[in-house]
Amino acid sequence: MAVQVFFLISGLLITWLLLQEEERSGWINRKAFYFRRAFRLFPALFILLAWEGLTDFPHVPKSGLIAAAFYYGNYHVICGGELLGIAQTWSLAVEEHFYLIWPQIFVLVRNRRLLTYACFTIALIEFVWRIVSDNRVGYFYATLATETSSSAVLFGCGLALVLWYQPAKLPAFTLRPLVGAFSLVVVLLLGQLPERPQLLWGVPAAIPFAAIVVLQAVTYEWRILENSIARFLGRISYGVYLWGFVAKAVINWFGHDVKHTLLFAIAIAIGTISHYLIERPAQSLARRWLASAPIPATGALLLPRSG
Repeated sequence: MAVQVFFLISGLLITWLLLQEEERSGWINRKAFYFRRAFRLFPALFILLAWEGLTDFPHVPKSGLIAAAFYYGNYHVICGGELLGIAQTWSLAVEEHFYLIWPQIFVLVRNRRLLTYACFTIALIEFVWRIVSDNRVGYFYATLATETSSSAVLFGCGLALVLWYQPAKLPAFTLRPLVGAFSLVVVLLLGQLPERPQLLWGVPAAIPFAAIVVLQAVTYEWRILENSIARFLGRISYGVYLWGFVAKAVINWFGHDVKHTLLFAIAIAIGTISHYLIERPAQSLARRWLASAPIPATGALLLPRSG
């Protein structure tokens, strides 16, 4: 459920950044976009994969390491492979596929009203196909494939387009505090379903409710999110997510952590190290390179905002 909320936020944020770049410069520099994404995501991931290759702690099959390195981990599992100690990389594959495809669509589809409708329509079709494909193709395909797991990303993209071009069309009830509280309860309840129904239909069903929660959190600047601790956890979240299974392996090595207190502490510690020693220096290097030798722009001019 948390991964799907991340997908939703990712679609919303990436699309908003593309819209801002279009507004500011009139075009999208896709080479610069991919350069920034590469320096944001690759260094920490490949350090993790190098760790696994050298230590095998926790155990990861060699085929799983290759699948994660080339971002097809979700299809690797669908085809009968295993990721084991890097099981979280299935979602990184979905996210990377989104990064590869969405900027191209954003540049090529110049009718933004059509693009908005397409985002929501395809997200709905994915929801239906996710349920149908469980019986026709298989459970892992239904829950892990990019074409069955990106409804939340598409919903976030569509939401960003609505907020940018036609904010008045956003239903007024979505910003009512009572509706926000109700939506949060719905998401939490859907998260209590047994695994199979939760992953098959509970997760995509929660997306509109999660979107309302995200909208209200941004609109009302919830104080629970506006503090130094929350910002710090946000900055290190990628490292925590990447190294979570290593933290779990450490806990299993020493004993059983009933309340997961030590698990979270170790994951946060490793995520902090990853952020300050790997991710932050890599991003700083990328910014310096972009500033000193700007990457030539690619991408046609887009329609004006009213398009």
